[in-house]
Amino acid sequence: MNQKYIKKQISKKLEKLDFDLMSNKKFPLSTLQYDADDIMNSLDTLVKGWPTIGPKVKEVENKIEKYLKVKNAIMLNSGGSANYLILYLLTSVYAKKKDKLNPGDEVITPAVTWSTTVGPILQNNLTPVFIDVNLGTYDLNADLIEKSISKKTKAIMLVNPLGYVCDMDKIKKLCSKYNLILIEDNCESIGAKYKKKFSGSFGKFASLSLYQSHHISSVEGGFILTQDDYYADILRSMRANGWLREITNKKTRKDFIEKNKHINKSFLFTHIGFNFKPTDFAAALVTNQIDKLDSFIRKREYAANKLINGLEKFSDFLVLPKNNSKKVKNSWFTFPIVVKKNIYFSKKEIENFLNKSNIDTRPIIAGNIVRQPFLKLFKYRKGNLANSDTVMNHGFFLGLHHKLNNSNLSFILDVFNNFFKVKLNKKL
Repeated sequence: MNQKYIKKQISKKLEKLDFDLMSNKKFPLSTLQYDADDIMNSLDTLVKGWPTIGPKVKEVENKIEKYLKVKNAIMLNSGGSANYLILYLLTSVYAKKKDKLNPGDEVITPAVTWSTTVGPILQNNLTPVFIDVNLGTYDLNADLIEKSISKKTKAIMLVNPLGYVCDMDKIKKLCSKYNLILIEDNCESIGAKYKKKFSGSFGKFASLSLYQSHHISSVEGGFILTQDDYYADILRSMRANGWLREITNKKTRKDFIEKNKHINKSFLFTHIGFNFKPTDFAAALVTNQIDKLDSFIRKREYAANKLINGLEKFSDFLVLPKNNSKKVKNSWFTFPIVVKKNIYFSKKEIENFLNKSNIDTRPIIAGNIVRQPFLKLFKYRKGNLANSDTVMNHGFFLGLHHKLNNSNLSFILDVFNNFFKVKLNKKL
């Protein structure tokens, strides 16, 4: 069985997956980013006998560094692991004195976020301070940060949400004024820009996600981004059991070997470590997708603008996604909608109507994370989270991806038009 035959069979399988979308029969939240060539690349790592961390991981790291214009891109098994490892490093004996975080120190973060943004704060014995978000863009409201800063506040862990980018000018200014460490959870916004600079390149550290439903996917996977070579080498070692072999600085490697000549250098462990390693199998799947990312984002932007233009007539009832900042270039992760208070219909009714037409919906991120049950057992601070509650109670999003075509988008708009025709005519 030759490779051409295998690739042809894979292509047929993938075409079947896309058939429902192409025929307006099903509108999932996400679709496959990888193609038959990507799958063949992954299979190649299996037959070569070393599909774990290896040269393909390094290739993808180099591509991400070049694309995002960052000095160090360290691939891991997930964006959640990236967030955890960043905060573990800053609370560990390896942190520089000026960066050291201690138990009880506060980290400002948005209330509309994902569990693996908040979890690592708590897991590393830090205290989250939750800030409300802006409706339409869902980024943390930078105007609320300063009054939430206390003597214990040491860091801001922002989230660039759903393809959007936070107000970096205000946030960077506050970090400088109060000597705060800036960490960007950029898992949802790869390829987005603020003033022509990529999101994820503003903070001391940033995380990326390559999860199945994201812009590009290695199925599971993530990155830590940093300009700091000292921290980058430690992170490379820590992700892979604390191994010397992951350290790239030649002097550092030589020093460890010279001081530990009694230990086999191939099995020399220089740092406390974790098994957060990515695989070459995953890296091979995503490497060519990086080359297509700009194209994917353009198609997402086209779809988002078409939906916004088509739904604008219902703006008395719906908060549509905004991109009215001239500073931000959105990479459009999803299409969020918040239902305004009205006498005609509820969020549940419009979601049910969409779902019956096979248009999938889901909550906006995790809603107001403060209302999730896991937080009841932990200490935190919060301000007024009115918008975050509105997002949780009245918000949902549609899938937005690079395979939506004009026929798909017209169908979605027709479903919305039919819903409003039924509801408004029925009530008026």
